[in-house]
Amino acid sequence: MLPANQRSLLSCLLFLGLPLLACIAQSSGDKLPDSAVASLRQQVAFDGARPNERNPAGLHITFSKIGENDTAQGHVSVYRAYAVGAAEKQKYVMAIWKIGSAPQLIPGDVYVNAKGLLMAHKPNRDQEDSDFVDEDDEQDFAIQAARGEPYRFILATPDGKLSVPGTVVPYPIQNQDRSCRVEARLALPEAIAVILYADGLAPNSDVAFNSLSEGESHDGDFHTDAHGHGAAITLPNVKGKNAGVVKVSVSTKECATSVEVPWGKGSYKPL
Repeated sequence: MLPANQRSLLSCLLFLGLPLLACIAQSSGDKLPDSAVASLRQQVAFDGARPNERNPAGLHITFSKIGENDTAQGHVSVYRAYAVGAAEKQKYVMAIWKIGSAPQLIPGDVYVNAKGLLMAHKPNRDQEDSDFVDEDDEQDFAIQAARGEPYRFILATPDGKLSVPGTVVPYPIQNQDRSCRVEARLALPEAIAVILYADGLAPNSDVAFNSLSEGESHDGDFHTDAHGHGAAITLPNVKGKNAGVVKVSVSTKECATSVEVPWGKGSYKPL
């Protein structure tokens, strides 16, 4: 069991503020418990990295892919990471948050240099203004993911007063038509729930989408912000079926696009 101070830190790292989501497009399958719905909202808040009391500047971690490897466990993508704007020479801790599990602390201290590069130790003079350093000096991340699976990371001060989120999706499920883009991210294992993001839509509007899963059709809305970005959730399970594919479509005067996500038993397949 984690020490009490580490459990407390993990708890406060996820205090990011919960935005309102569009209505949940749900099939005839079982409804999610309130705790699961709260987790979905937390994931959307995390991905948005909006300013809040533990991240007043709205900082976020960005990722740069630096390699791929085939291992005995499967295909792995390797990323270096940056937290531009985070204070230098400050000791940080990191946690990883995978779908279907609670955040887990990553062993070791983390630092950033002037470029925001995450490092395993304080940068020396030659590393201070570098966009990358030797492999042993960087805090790199090797990720094995399924299509549409997000990996979420948290960079925080040990007291939890600053918490900087970052999300990387190695193999995004997305499609675009002209200025409009729709992306689907797994929110729970086997796509029991799917988070939808849309960009390039009419700002400050309710934009309809359709969720079609194994013959069952349900409608929802993206409540877009001033930048035309919206988030919603679809629950693709269909009563009497243990697997299938959900197709989410958006059609406006300006564009029409869709994404498809396998769900249910056997659908989770890391590459």
